[in-house]
Amino acid sequence: MASVVLCEDSPTHSVLMQSILEADGHSVRAAADGREGLEQVEQAMPDMVVTDLRMPEMNGLELVRTIVDRYPDLPTIVVTARGSEDLAVDALALGAVNFVPKASLNVLLNPAVRRTLRFSQSDQSYHSSAGKLVLPEFYYKLRNSLDSINPASRFVIEALSAAGKMTANVRLRIGMAVASALFNSICYGNLELQDEDPRIANAIHRKGDSRQELTELAQTHPYRKRFVHLKVSVGEDDTRISVAHDGPGRIARFHPAPGTAESFELEQCRGMMLITSFMDEMIFNGDYTEVVMVKQHHAMVESVC
Repeated sequence: MASVVLCEDSPTHSVLMQSILEADGHSVRAAADGREGLEQVEQAMPDMVVTDLRMPEMNGLELVRTIVDRYPDLPTIVVTARGSEDLAVDALALGAVNFVPKASLNVLLNPAVRRTLRFSQSDQSYHSSAGKLVLPEFYYKLRNSLDSINPASRFVIEALSAAGKMTANVRLRIGMAVASALFNSICYGNLELQDEDPRIANAIHRKGDSRQELTELAQTHPYRKRFVHLKVSVGEDDTRISVAHDGPGRIARFHPAPGTAESFELEQCRGMMLITSFMDEMIFNGDYTEVVMVKQHHAMVESVC
C-alpha cells in the first residue's frame, strides 16, 4: 500500500500506530520526534508522513512547516489529542491534509491514510506531457451515495492537476474539503440526518450496516429525487467549487465551533474543520443549502507564530 514515516515520541502510541498501519499493509518507518522523522524523509521519500503534535526536538507543527517548505508534494496527517488543539489548528492551516484523534486511532487512522493515498495517486495520474487543461469548468451531479464521494473528489483533484494549478499538497487539501462538503450535503442536506444520529459516525467507521441503511434510505421518497450538485471552475486567479443539494437540511455545521476541543472529537464537525482550514473563503447561500469554496492560486502558506 503506502510507505509511511511515523513520528511519535511515546513508545506505546508508536507501537500501536505502527501495528495499525502495518495491519493494513503499509510499510512504516518510526521516528521518535520531528527531527528524526525529517531525517527519515530525507533518506528515502515516503508516500506520506503521520505525526504526533507534541514531541521534543521538533514538534509536529514545526515538522509540517518544514515539509511544506522543502517537500510541498508530500502529504502529512496529524494525530490530535486533548490539549493540542491549537497546534492542530495551526498544522491544518499550514499544510497537513487531515487529522486523526488519538482516541479514534483504531477506526480512523487507516481510512485517513487510504483516502490520502488514493487522492495522491489521482493527482499523480496526470502527466504534464499530455498537455494542459485550460480554464476547466464542469458540473457533476451525484446521487445520495457515500460511495460517490471519493470518485467525485478524485475527479476534482485530477482536473486541478491537469490545469497545473497549485502544488500537489494543496490539490489534495482541496479534495479533502470537497469530500467533506459532499458528505455534509448528502447526510445533513438531502437525507436530513441529525448531528446525534449514530448512523453518521457508524457509516464513517464502517460499523455494522449503517452505510447500507443510508443507501436504502436514499432510495425512498422523498430522498431519491434529491441530488447533490458539484460545480468546479478553475480560473487564472482562483478555483471556485460549489457544492449544493436539493434537500432542506443545512450543509454547515458550526456547533461546536471549528477549532474547539470538541470539534476534533466529533465526526459531524470534521467536515467544517477541514473546509475552514483548507479553503481561503466560504460563501453560503441564505438557507445554507450551498457553499462556494474559494482557493486563491497565488495564496502562499504563511508561517504561524
